[in-house]
Amino acid sequence: MRPGADAPHRPTRARTLALGPAERAQGPGRPGPGGPDPDVTERWPADPPHIARAAERLRAGHVVAFPTDTLYGVGALATDPAAVARLYEVKRRPPGQPMVWLVADRAQAERYAVVSSAAAGLMARFWPGPLTLVLPSRFDESTIALRAPADAVALALLTALGEPIASSSANAAGRPPPTDANQVIAGLGEEL
Repeated sequence: MRPGADAPHRPTRARTLALGPAERAQGPGRPGPGGPDPDVTERWPADPPHIARAAERLRAGHVVAFPTDTLYGVGALATDPAAVARLYEVKRRPPGQPMVWLVADRAQAERYAVVSSAAAGLMARFWPGPLTLVLPSRFDESTIALRAPADAVALALLTALGEPIASSSANAAGRPPPTDANQVIAGLGEEL
């Protein structure tokens, strides 16, 4: 049975993850994984087993919503072009608008971007936190926007994943950003 299946849907400020319909748990009267289900989006507690499952979903190319230090974000594995394309679809965002890559720490950032001594100093002083740095990519002539969020859930997800998450606020383009999982589900539930 999936977490919270017996609980009524009511607003909560609890830290939760919002996930799409694939990979549902089987149980009495429940469809198998990926089968039809009236509940389009799941809400999972932000505990270690569910964070690990959310990381698995990201590795499989899915889009996941999660809390950050500023608001709820929606993200995909940054190194998976198909997953990032799906993220743009979910956001209803034009593909030319870049997204921030969330990273766990400076070491993860250095795998993808050229980190100058000035950038390293800013990371040491302000990361984790709401500072986004735009740095040269290690792989081409472009730049990449990187941020290490100061949120335990987001950092645990990034650590479990071991790779950056391409991320944006968990709302459709032009809509107000959500501040809890219920708002994410109301705004993007069928898209996740």
